[in-house]
Amino acid sequence: MATQQQIADHLGITQQAVAKQMDQLGIDWRQSTLDEIRLKYLDSLRAQASGHQTSSGESLIAERIETEKVDRALKLLILAEKRGLLVNVAQLEPELINMVGAFKAELLARDDKLKTELDALYGINLDVSLLNEHTRSALQHFARYYPSDQELTVPNGSSACAIGADQHNGVVTALSPS
Repeated sequence: MATQQQIADHLGITQQAVAKQMDQLGIDWRQSTLDEIRLKYLDSLRAQASGHQTSSGESLIAERIETEKVDRALKLLILAEKRGLLVNVAQLEPELINMVGAFKAELLARDDKLKTELDALYGINLDVSLLNEHTRSALQHFARYYPSDQELTVPNGSSACAIGADQHNGVVTALSPS
């Protein structure tokens, strides 16, 4: 069993460097022979010299592999975008807001049109709130699936729907009745 100073003299480094190197190499200097320590130390130096390891013992090959994976993923996204398979949610969101608002306004206007036609066809005075109740119920059903955080107003002044985008992943998140 050699002391750290003896190991330092054998490897030609300082005693403080021995303590650091033994930790980085995972060597228990109390249990290893000078030859075992020297061979592991030399292997470490060879790996650094060949560009396979950093001085702190991290694998440069593993780092290069990770970099290549990220580069490949980015290239696949660019390719999908060029093929028209990806949609920019920031550009799509205003269109979706308008579409959902128009859909709700059309549904509510449909109730008034139905009332007028039914009144004329059957000679009755139908309460439009009966139709509105069913329309709003359907809209509330949709709203449960899409939580909202913004309110949209349609041209006739009534509140149409809420729609928003998740700031972390750009997913359109809302459709709700007022």
